[in-house]
Amino acid sequence: MLAVAILTMDDERIVSQFESFIKQVPRLSLAERHALAIEYNLLTSAAPLSDVAPEIIGAIENNQTVFWDKFSESVFKKAFREIGYPLGGGTLLLEKIYKKALKPNQPFSLEDALKTMQLEQSVLTTLDCCKAMEKIFSALYSSEPPNLFSAKLEMPIRKSQSILPGNLPTAPGVYFFRDSEGEVIYVGKAKNIRKRVRSHFSSTLKFEVELCAQTQIVDFEETGNETIALLLEANYINDLKPTFNSLQKEIIDPFIVTSKMDSKGILRIQILQKSYKDSENEFYYNRDSVLQKIKEIQQKFNLCRRFTGLERTSSKCSDPVFCKGICSDLEDREIYNKRVKEALAHIYAQRPSYIIRLKGRNLYEHGIILVKNGIYQGFGFIEVDANINSILDMEGYIKRFQHNYFTSRILDQYFKNTRNAAQNLIAFENI
Repeated sequence: MLAVAILTMDDERIVSQFESFIKQVPRLSLAERHALAIEYNLLTSAAPLSDVAPEIIGAIENNQTVFWDKFSESVFKKAFREIGYPLGGGTLLLEKIYKKALKPNQPFSLEDALKTMQLEQSVLTTLDCCKAMEKIFSALYSSEPPNLFSAKLEMPIRKSQSILPGNLPTAPGVYFFRDSEGEVIYVGKAKNIRKRVRSHFSSTLKFEVELCAQTQIVDFEETGNETIALLLEANYINDLKPTFNSLQKEIIDPFIVTSKMDSKGILRIQILQKSYKDSENEFYYNRDSVLQKIKEIQQKFNLCRRFTGLERTSSKCSDPVFCKGICSDLEDREIYNKRVKEALAHIYAQRPSYIIRLKGRNLYEHGIILVKNGIYQGFGFIEVDANINSILDMEGYIKRFQHNYFTSRILDQYFKNTRNAAQNLIAFENI
């Protein structure tokens, strides 16, 4: 993947846009550079995908996605798999929609589609192409298609909105679409449940029409604020795996930093990828991140690159500066093992414990999110006048949920996007 552009739409208006070139690691060959349609220096000066991935995922999470075609979707998913981020596929493919509506037997290109549909938009940059996609997509699904359409989109007949409960709240929370068997087929979150649910039933998108056609009843659960709604939505999607939720179904096992005593009595640091349900290990969801942490402690505590897993060799390591010779039998094992334990304790000490205090479901309570030693524990609600002196005071109020990739992303986005987030934070010493 060399470049990416994303438009985020809400109620037929652009609410945000993102564009970035992607640095290639490893570097492209000379032949590959000559084959590029863009200047190579634009790639070499760009950020690697691992750096811009959080912003990209923040834009597409909890949204329906439209990709150019199957190939671009495959390239996108493959690039993110390679850096340790699990992503679902696109909700819709523009090429497939266009061919079904207009020209099933002709190759698809943005230029031809714009000309056929009498739309104006340059396609000089990646973001231009993204804007062209939006115009084509919107025209295909407009309520009054142009006369030039040779075929109409086939849409399922919409069911009456009388299936909706009359008491849908205007508060933040999670909502559930259930089919005739009572099974949850879609889970969503909203700042305003009533408005968001009604938007599903007023949409002309094929995805929305099919969803609403299969929906018999809508349930909801209020959360008081959007952050807890996001956490709860992620939990329900992971547990229920509704058929109409295309993202968040694949949970990747985290990388952890651990240790093991080898046959020679040397304490080795290891990187493992495994599902852990306790909070005894440091969690990472990107292999580059965990390697960077190992490199940091290897130098800070004068450890051996061979015995920290940074090098695979049966002889001495290549670091004469920080390694004190344990790999050459020049250092006492007990002294070296002591530094390894100090390094692991250093990692553990960097993991904060805190409570995020948010708006509750009414005036008399706060919503609270508990993070203990860097691991998300769950959320709950507590009376406004309750005294909070320690994390132990909170244990009885917290409903437990699993720490995973998605909860990590949600909390990261909270601190990144929330103004004055620190004012809602109650920090504690690690326990």
